[in-house]
Amino acid sequence: MLSRVFMMIMAFFSATTAFADSAIQIDGAYVREPIPGRYMSAAFMNIKNDSAKEKILVSAKADWAGLIEIHTHIHDNGVMRMRQMMELTIPAGESVSLQPGGLHLMLFKLELPLSEKLPLTLCFKDGSCETTTAVLRSLK
Repeated sequence: MLSRVFMMIMAFFSATTAFADSAIQIDGAYVREPIPGRYMSAAFMNIKNDSAKEKILVSAKADWAGLIEIHTHIHDNGVMRMRQMMELTIPAGESVSLQPGGLHLMLFKLELPLSEKLPLTLCFKDGSCETTTAVLRSLK
């Protein structure tokens, strides 16, 4: 009987912890349709951290992309260049916008043709992951 009560208490706290860790909200995710003949593109979205602690994005994964990197644009001697980032910090209680000309997820080795809705998983330094669905946007 005691073991049953103990198991119920453990299940309650496990569920509460899992719910509390889901503090990331991903909105407006989309992927640009690749240029014909190319197997790369970019993903954009807003990432909101509703927790009291910073969250650090360290990777992203998708079945339809062979490699995904976190990128930013920098000005280098008057030329805009992309630069890979190993991680991206989303401060507690704040949002970070991934948008054209700025932060984005660079998508390589795409499996074409892409579908209209693309599942995309973001993974954080604390081991948590959040999955969203990105919409494919036409180049037009």
